[in-house]
Amino acid sequence: MKRLFRGKDDQRVDHEEGVQEDGNGQQTGVQSDLELSHVGPYEIIAPIGSGGMGTVYKAIDRSRDASVAVKVLDRRYDLDKKRRKRDYLGREILIASALNHPNIIRMSNQIVEQEDRNGNVRRCLIMELVDGHNLRRFIENRELSMRQMVDLAIQLCQGLDFLHQHGIVHRDIKPENFLFSRDLSKVKIVDFGLSKSDSSWRTRWFKEGGGTRRYMSPEQLAKKSLDARSDIFSFGLTLYELFTGRHPCPGPGANDIMRQLRDSRFRFDLPSKHNPEIPPHLDRIILKCLRRNPNKRYQSVTELLLDLQRVAEARI
Repeated sequence: MKRLFRGKDDQRVDHEEGVQEDGNGQQTGVQSDLELSHVGPYEIIAPIGSGGMGTVYKAIDRSRDASVAVKVLDRRYDLDKKRRKRDYLGREILIASALNHPNIIRMSNQIVEQEDRNGNVRRCLIMELVDGHNLRRFIENRELSMRQMVDLAIQLCQGLDFLHQHGIVHRDIKPENFLFSRDLSKVKIVDFGLSKSDSSWRTRWFKEGGGTRRYMSPEQLAKKSLDARSDIFSFGLTLYELFTGRHPCPGPGANDIMRQLRDSRFRFDLPSKHNPEIPPHLDRIILKCLRRNPNKRYQSVTELLLDLQRVAEARI
């Protein structure tokens, strides 16, 4: 189901160019022209993230004092007939809108069509707002303790296990698709535009293309049929970065990294080589996720989760 809203650009609105903070951590606005002023009843406030498929904005319905995140699909996906046919937003809604888990982002079950400032109809998705950062922030800043990193990894495992138990392969597991509230009380998996579900014939027969190359499993790079074990490999790459601050493949370019991911002669360093605080059991867990042969990896996230919980129960 889709709803079409006409633009409200004749109405003066002050927008934020980005989320800025004063010394007390309060957000302050910076006037700027954004591609949309409103989506339905929601006033667009500021961009909070962007990727290959579009931009995510913070928005507010002032009459209800309700804040949400709005994903606006890049116009290229509507102008290109091939991309339009793949219907990434429709796939995301089909797969994720009915999911109910504390570590999965909540979203509306309909696409909202909204005119932008130039009169172009844009397709938008209304989602739960997680007012914080994605995992990349913690990888780069190295501000989390070992205990905090293990706890976050367990929560993400719980969300990923829930997806797999419901026959969903995410297919784009990477740090940017894990969101955290500022106080770390919310941990969410997001972006299901490339996901596939066994319960939906529409997604079951989608081609296997797409994804983020530096986080792809060897079988995904080879464009083979994928199952949940591909997500486990991608999650292993993400865990490696979380605990060490670096990707396990040091190749200078994307092609070098893809070659190292697929080449069994290239050996991943022990994570503890780059972070001596990592205990041996956690080394083994991460490297088991990264076995190139899917049959030698964890066969389910449930197994991985149990091992991570054992690490948490030990004194780190």
